[in-house]
Amino acid sequence: MTTEIPGLRVKGYLMSSQLFSRGFATGHGPCACSSVCCEGGVYADVLERDTILAHKDVVRKYMDESQPLDEAGWFDAESHEDPDFRSGHCIGTEVYNNKCVFLDKLGRCSLQAAAAGEGKHRWAIKPLYCILFPIEISSGVVSFDDLLQGEENCCSTSAEFEVPLFRGCKDELVHLVGEDGYRQMEEHYERARNLTKVAGNR
Repeated sequence: MTTEIPGLRVKGYLMSSQLFSRGFATGHGPCACSSVCCEGGVYADVLERDTILAHKDVVRKYMDESQPLDEAGWFDAESHEDPDFRSGHCIGTEVYNNKCVFLDKLGRCSLQAAAAGEGKHRWAIKPLYCILFPIEISSGVVSFDDLLQGEENCCSTSAEFEVPLFRGCKDELVHLVGEDGYRQMEEHYERARNLTKVAGNR
């Protein structure tokens, strides 16, 4: 399928055409995550940093010897302005042993492990942009981040696909816009496909 499907505005976000017109081949997608995207550190909202630090004792329980247990070494010293973050300010996580401080030696996120291990939703204390990748938000536009395109199966898409990008990242997009927002995306996709079929039969 190579039909270009237009974008859609959902809850203040513009859902890029890429979410509907590109996708994953069989065996590709976030379900096959390699954690390579996390290795260089990530950006979190300063409010997300505060949430993580408020749970520092729990997070430490899920870290191993390859990670720094002192929270003073978890984040950069300074934050930066960025309107795409809820507070308008973001801050980077530090890199330790050539990987994000929250990535353990097996490539697992200690923030996600801590939340799940303590009976919370697995993303309860994980930064939004970590959750969404390879989906990104830039200037209010939700689209595909091609940082690892062609390098990692989990983060590579194609115009020829089995699963459209928005379906391959359903959980992540529901987290962003809710079940009702995601339903709008499904309806938009099916409507566009039906229009294409009708046009092709003329």
